[in-house]
Amino acid sequence: MIRKVKKCLCSLLALVVLAGGMMMAAVPAQAASGATGVGFAEHCMTAYYEHWSYVYGGSSYGAVDCSGLFVTYKGVGGNRTDLLGSSSEYGLVSNGIPRIHGLGLKQPGHVGVYVGGGMAVDARDESRGICYQSVSSKKWVYWFKVAGVSYPTTGWQTFEGNRYYYQNGEYVVNCTLNIDGVVYTFGSDGIAHAGGDASQAVTTAPSSGALNQSSSGSSQSSSSSSSATVSAQDTAADEAAQKAAEEKAKQEAEEAAKKAEEEAKKAKEKAEKTAASLGKTSALSVLSATAEDTSAQAEEEAKELAAQKAAEEEANVKAAEQEAAVAAIRTDESTGDVPEMKTAAAAGETGEAPAQDHATTAFLCVLLTAVAGAGVLYGIERRRGTKRTGVAGMMRFKKK
Repeated sequence: MIRKVKKCLCSLLALVVLAGGMMMAAVPAQAASGATGVGFAEHCMTAYYEHWSYVYGGSSYGAVDCSGLFVTYKGVGGNRTDLLGSSSEYGLVSNGIPRIHGLGLKQPGHVGVYVGGGMAVDARDESRGICYQSVSSKKWVYWFKVAGVSYPTTGWQTFEGNRYYYQNGEYVVNCTLNIDGVVYTFGSDGIAHAGGDASQAVTTAPSSGALNQSSSGSSQSSSSSSSATVSAQDTAADEAAQKAAEEKAKQEAEEAAKKAEEEAKKAKEKAEKTAASLGKTSALSVLSATAEDTSAQAEEEAKELAAQKAAEEEANVKAAEQEAAVAAIRTDESTGDVPEMKTAAAAGETGEAPAQDHATTAFLCVLLTAVAGAGVLYGIERRRGTKRTGVAGMMRFKKK
């Protein structure tokens, strides 16, 4: 019973933990304490200046990967594996990036940070580490507001020692503003410079961010007109910059392709020359080897022919000798000089037996004489034995 109760309690505890995790995951990420867009951009620039290392999966100071660059700034970003999905607002880079410091940038498998002025920072790879390059140099697809980061709407912001003035959620560019009685001129980079034509300056209230014209006109209409002008100028400038970057990239690609084609052509020509040279060398080697083989073969054939000729001459000499011997025998016959072998044959024909026949006859005679003698001795010995047997029998008879 106690075991069943324990099992039930464990099951309930697991369900509570699972439900709690799901509820926490469902809660949207809140802004981290003191995390701002400008602060996040400053954090990324520090990583670049200090040459942080790229470490896959790294999320510690000085050693990060692309998403670790987000996490090391006060734990912002939400779901590290889906920073874009954790964002509350995003858009396409091709439609233009809002002028906001510390926006996130996304492309398949990689993230970076927009730091303003058309520049971006990202933890690239182990060989390059932290990179600081223009947005157009890399194929970013989305921009997004990073979860946990508070972005300014109106007022002054300082980034890398330069002052920027935000209105309607973006820093202003290409305009002249009268802020708190001071005239500021803002160029295309958004950096504030004191001074300018006060007659063309637009006065703004720091608290509300609404633009007011000077005493000659209506503040609301002036504000709308100025905002529209600035927005149109920004859009045109962004489009022009993007188009110029695309044309430059296209030109660079064409030049690289042309250069690669020329190098490939040179390499092909070099390879053909090398192949031709090797072909000539191989042909010479083959001819030399063939000549050597032919010379050796000719020498062997000459030797064989000489040996054959010598053998034929030797055979001719032997044949001549044999013919001379036959001729000599014929000459002897014609002159009556009979050789020794022939004389022996003639002696056989006339009845004169050779010395070997006489020895054989003598040997047979001796053998027959010996056999006859042995037979005689055997007969004599046998008779003596018969007599002895008779005498012994008679002696035995007498004793009885």
